[in-house]
Amino acid sequence: MAEALARSFLADRDWHLSSAGFFADQPVPPVPEVEALLLHHGLQTEGLSSKRIDRRQVRAATHIFAMTEMHLATLRKQFPKTRAKAHLVTEFSSLPEFRGKDVPDPIGGETEAFEETFRILNDAIPRIIAYMDGDR
Repeated sequence: MAEALARSFLADRDWHLSSAGFFADQPVPPVPEVEALLLHHGLQTEGLSSKRIDRRQVRAATHIFAMTEMHLATLRKQFPKTRAKAHLVTEFSSLPEFRGKDVPDPIGGETEAFEETFRILNDAIPRIIAYMDGDR
């Protein structure tokens, strides 16, 4: 979901964007609920799949944004040099109830859970891009 949203905000830019996690053993396409939600919002789902983060991606990244504190801590433990470039997605939220908290994982939840996650990401990603623009 985050990758599709970020790509939509960056459509006019020549930025390389990659999404990865710690628990993907093999590429898996978005669950039907995510695909339906993205399509409902006019976002592309083609090419989206889960993948495991690797050392090459971490080294190449100028910025890394984690969905949860656990992901951020794991990243920093496995890749100590990421401390300065790794952030929690919700550090950039304008929604006070979510700022600095984990992005909830909607998998297994009702439609509302997917919509809430979409709302959180849709709010934070433009602010993340603005932050990155300031870093360039």
